[in-house]
Amino acid sequence: MKKLIYKYLIAASLIFSATSCDLDINENPNFPKDADPSMLLSSAMAWSVSAFGVETQITTSMWAQYYAQNNASNQYTNYDRYNISNTSFNRLWQHEYAGALQDLYLARSKSEAQSEWQYWITSQVLIAFDYHILNDLFGTIPFTQAVDFDNHPAPKYDDSKTVNAGIIAILDAAIAKQADAADKSSMGSNDLIYAGNIDRWVEFAKTLKLKILMRDFETNKNEIQALLTAGGLLTADASVKGFEDKENKSNPLYEFDRRKLNTQENIKASATMITFLKEYNDPRIEAYYEPNQSGEYQGLPQGGYNITQKVIPSASLSRARLAATDPVYLMSVAESHFLQAEAYARLANEAGAKASYEAGVTAAFDRWGYDASSFIAAGGAYEFKDTDLETMIKCIITQKWVAAVRCQGFDAFFDINRTGYPKLGTEYTVVQDLWTLPNANYVVGELTPSATSVLGKGEYPKRFILPKNSTDNNPNAPAVINITEKMWWHK
Repeated sequence: MKKLIYKYLIAASLIFSATSCDLDINENPNFPKDADPSMLLSSAMAWSVSAFGVETQITTSMWAQYYAQNNASNQYTNYDRYNISNTSFNRLWQHEYAGALQDLYLARSKSEAQSEWQYWITSQVLIAFDYHILNDLFGTIPFTQAVDFDNHPAPKYDDSKTVNAGIIAILDAAIAKQADAADKSSMGSNDLIYAGNIDRWVEFAKTLKLKILMRDFETNKNEIQALLTAGGLLTADASVKGFEDKENKSNPLYEFDRRKLNTQENIKASATMITFLKEYNDPRIEAYYEPNQSGEYQGLPQGGYNITQKVIPSASLSRARLAATDPVYLMSVAESHFLQAEAYARLANEAGAKASYEAGVTAAFDRWGYDASSFIAAGGAYEFKDTDLETMIKCIITQKWVAAVRCQGFDAFFDINRTGYPKLGTEYTVVQDLWTLPNANYVVGELTPSATSVLGKGEYPKRFILPKNSTDNNPNAPAVINITEKMWWHK
């Protein structure tokens, strides 16, 4: 499996590292159209890992206030201050539409023709997942006419509801084929996520379906209840593992940030998350961040890279803890439990919400080798609160937010906009005694304003801006949509 990861990630990383402005997004440069489904599937997984594991992860992790730009360097200042342009995500778009999705569509077509349903199901689920991320990031994307360049050289952009309905249909088709794949040969090492276990892929499909349905709970609550009743949701993380601490063989974010840049100090801990973890004596602080030169955990206020530059030494700030061997997560068991907890809460099933919430916190602690039992016990720091619906949702989404550090920044970003938790506050956090902006009334667990934000007061990013390499070349592209414009499923 490792050789396959390295082969395809190296190819993807070359495009990420290059300017690649003239890459033809209508053609995947790595595979001819007669490639075998097994190779296409591995390639597509690597493209997705590269697309979502670097730019998407670092941007949304800053917007979820896990990380802040170091005050002695400037690699990610635009993300930290929300200064996003139409060139910020060109490579993400290319990796998906010229890489992952093309390979997945071709793998699906070939596996269907050969009745290789194990590859067909896997391709379907990954197509659904990739569209889900793109749809929730951009709000409108090519979907119904995408990756069909012979017939649609300028594909139309579909609205988010249309894409979500299409994703559900794709997932339903994949789930329905589970029995047909039962007697097929294992995909083995060609499957970089579940090593050929189709039952795991069906769990992934059902859990992703639940996630999409929760975008419109009132409309879908009967179907949501049916999913919960039927069970069979995620029991193993959907993640790509097998990375090594060697050049071009490590986790994509680690490779790009820690190995390829001229400084390894860009990503510091956000004071927002550091303050929360300290408040509740959460042991995961040591899994998320490195202690500073004094052996303490110290974060930097969001957007504080400029204001604090001359008064706070970089070494006094905690660096984000990243490892070359970190998996890249698509979905996690903890996320699955928190999704179920929220669904139960909205269905007025407090007992189901509590059980799933506690399972989610437990899984989130287990991931890093810690015991959550004292935290979720009666009187514990993270005891489930079921006073009313809003109390339950805040409790669930807050813990889901904490659990997503170092793995699923994009999911936390989606939830912030979808649920309003953590709440966007008006006060700033404190760095030692040197942070002089208003902070006396800061509420622990709330997001803080970015001190250098280019947005208006109280505004927060809602989406990525559609990339220039698409809008400049597609006459069907919509007019520029402001980064602060809500999507239909946002609170």
